[in-house]
Amino acid sequence: MRIIAIANQKGGCGKTTTAINLTACLSRRDRTVLLIDMDPQGHSTLGYNIRTEEIGLSIYHVLKEGISLDDVILNTRIQNVKVAPSTIVLSTIEQDIANFPEKEGRLHHAINNLKRVFDYIMIDCPPNLGLLSINALRAASEVIIPLDASFFSLHGLGKLIETIEVLNRRTGHKLETSILPTMHDRRSRFAREVLDEVKAHFKGFIFSIPVRRCSKLSESVSFGSPISEYAPNSIGHWDYSGITDELLLQEEPSVRTHSIAVLSSAISIDAPKAMVSGYTDNGFIFIYRDPGAAEVKIAGDFNDWIPDKGVITIREDDGTWKKIVPIQPGSYQYKFCIDGDWKEDPSNPNIVSNRYGSYNSLVIIDS
Repeated sequence: MRIIAIANQKGGCGKTTTAINLTACLSRRDRTVLLIDMDPQGHSTLGYNIRTEEIGLSIYHVLKEGISLDDVILNTRIQNVKVAPSTIVLSTIEQDIANFPEKEGRLHHAINNLKRVFDYIMIDCPPNLGLLSINALRAASEVIIPLDASFFSLHGLGKLIETIEVLNRRTGHKLETSILPTMHDRRSRFAREVLDEVKAHFKGFIFSIPVRRCSKLSESVSFGSPISEYAPNSIGHWDYSGITDELLLQEEPSVRTHSIAVLSSAISIDAPKAMVSGYTDNGFIFIYRDPGAAEVKIAGDFNDWIPDKGVITIREDDGTWKKIVPIQPGSYQYKFCIDGDWKEDPSNPNIVSNRYGSYNSLVIIDS
């Protein structure tokens, strides 16, 4: 069971949106998920269309009265997703348990005594570093930090990482930290600079797929529905689906798409070399030309769909990107990631349908 806190003391950076949509996307991958709402605003609870009048016991009663977590869990309309709800009364918890022994570990204790079995537990944290967030970080084995492109987000990131390091030292509890870029606008130079700054100084894992700005994400919350149900063909759903696969790839050797139909013949490795993929001494070379691209990555069956894993990159002055992959003859599905946008190979006419309703490029390499 993976226990993941979603935290950032800055508000409005996509914590709750991420909690709701990652849990829903995980359920579509046949994972059972519990979403624990640790924010007194109760937006994760509301995001699954659970109204205050439907809530009897909540996470407040777990933390204050020691009630079993099993007794507060509610069903949602999404198969495999359950919610431990929150209400506004949770805002008084710091005063209510101020004198309790081991007050920072009460959520950790409740999860340890949980009778139901889940593949994932996601914890939506409030926008501060108070007792509720500390409980969530103490209970989790991983933390995802949503990061929008702003100065305040960068400042908050530094403070949160300091808090995690202090918690690790004080308790001996090791938290794996990941950063998820959110509300990303690839046309914005400032957004790219913020991301470059994070990559230069952050030593942990950074999701390769940023969550782009998408009005459907905001709309879906107001309808009490995750993006996978409200707008399955939106970029918001595509982004969170890709992020979910990255999350799963950290556990599994591969998450593969299923071919439905090959629509045309394969690339020939005997084709002219100028702008066509083919073999080199170091492996098979894939070529993409985009003079305006700041970053081009490739992912496919050959590298477990982890962008640029095991790939040698050569960028020419004319905007040609060469990706050299050490692979054996066979058939492989793949895509390019251009500044965060997933695209098929424009020089390859071979495509196959994937489970997201779009297409992957297909290359068949003869021996």
